[in-house]
Parts: sequence; C-alpha cells; structure tokens
Amino acid sequence: MERVEDVSRTGSDTLEQREPLLQHMGALFRSLKWIVAWVLLGAGLGYVFSEEILRWLQEPFFEVMGGSAKLIYLDPFEKVWVHLRVAFWGGFFVVAPMVYGAIYGFVKPALFPSERRRLNAMMVVVFAVFALGLYLGQHYSVPLLLKALMSFKTLNEAPFLSLAAYTGMVIGTILATSLLLEVPVLMFHLSLWGWVNSKAWSKGRRLALVLNAAVSAFLSPPDVMSMLALMLPIQVLYECGIIFARVAEWSRNENR
Repeated sequence: MERVEDVSRTGSDTLEQREPLLQHMGALFRSLKWIVAWVLLGAGLGYVFSEEILRWLQEPFFEVMGGSAKLIYLDPFEKVWVHLRVAFWGGFFVVAPMVYGAIYGFVKPALFPSERRRLNAMMVVVFAVFALGLYLGQHYSVPLLLKALMSFKTLNEAPFLSLAAYTGMVIGTILATSLLLEVPVLMFHLSLWGWVNSKAWSKGRRLALVLNAAVSAFLSPPDVMSMLALMLPIQVLYECGIIFARVAEWSRNENR
C-alpha cells in the first residue's frame, strides 16, 4: 500500500509540474503566433505604401544631390528586394507597439503590478523617442552624412548611387539615430529602478568616450572633422543620460 501511495503521489507531483510548463508553452506559442501575425500584417501594409516610404527616404538624396539626380539599379531584382526591405521595416515600425503588446502579454503574469507600470511607462517613452529619432535621422543625420561622403576628396568622380546601397545606408542611419536617442532613456530608467546609480555612469564616462571614439572612427570618413561631428552628439547624449540618472535617483529617494 505504501508503495502504491508513493507511486500515485509521485505521478500527481509530475502532473502538477507538467501542467504549468504546458501552460507556459501554450502562452509562448500564442504570443509567437500574434507576433508573426502582426509582423506579416505590417509587412503587407508596408508593401502597399512602399512607394510613398521610398519617396520619403529619398528626399535627403534629392536635397543634397539636386532634383535632376537619379538613383540607379544594377540588377533586375534590385528594385524588388528594395521594396520588400522597405515594406518590412516600414511595416514593423507601425506594428511595433502591437508586437510589444504580444510580448507583454506573455511576461505579464511574472511581473508585480509596480513592475508592470514601470515597464509600460518606459515603453511609452521608448516609442515616442524612437519616432523622434526617425524624424531627426531622416531630416538631419542622413543629409549631413550624405554631404560629408559626397564632399570627401572629390576629384573628377561622377556619383552613381545604386538604389539598394542608398536605401540600406538611409535605413541604417535612421535606425542608428533612433537607437542612440534611446541611450538617455535607458540610463534614466535603469537608475530609476535602482539597478545602476549615477556614480557608476559617471565612472564609466572614460570607457564610454573610448568606445564612442572607436565607433565614430569606424563609421565616419577617415578625417578628424567627420569623426568629431559624429562623436560629439553621441557623447552629449551620454552626458544627458548621466543628468537624467541623477534626476531619477532624486525622484526615487523622494518617493521613499
């Protein structure tokens, strides 16, 4: 009898352990299903408006090169791949809040109410700053980078820019601008939550400066002025992040 009871008890314990696992796996698959559905929907919408998005991305090109300039394509499939790439990224930016909602729905049961409020508040700021970065990247970063590249040691070259190369450069520059603007936001919230204090950010200033110089030297044309033009705003963002971190610490201490 004792052995029978032990076996039944062991079996019930195994079932109790498996049920939560199966529930988590089911929730994970539902979240992944919604994420894939939103991404596909976004890509479809992006493809419908891909011509408008491409015109928007090409505005800096015509602003710098002149209205008579043209982008060329070197492969019959190049235009197709460019439109598909633009459709994916354009659609993903639109449905990103819904993708976050699907991810949040999966992790929500594991969060405390205060953590849910903090996470949602942070994501509202993240999306707003990212949208601002898209605007600033297209209107400021891309024209400045394009002017710097076009004026670098010009002899008698005639610029023939391919559609794919230009589109990739623009998307990469806009994404980099948006992500760099998120640095102060991330530093603020990490300090607000008590994970990193402002003293740690201040001590990491030298390391950040070295990494900033290395990244700027890699991304910019090989001259000092272009490197400084890229390096300065990144360092300013880091210094703003330190100030925001101090404000976050002050706010956290006041609310105790």
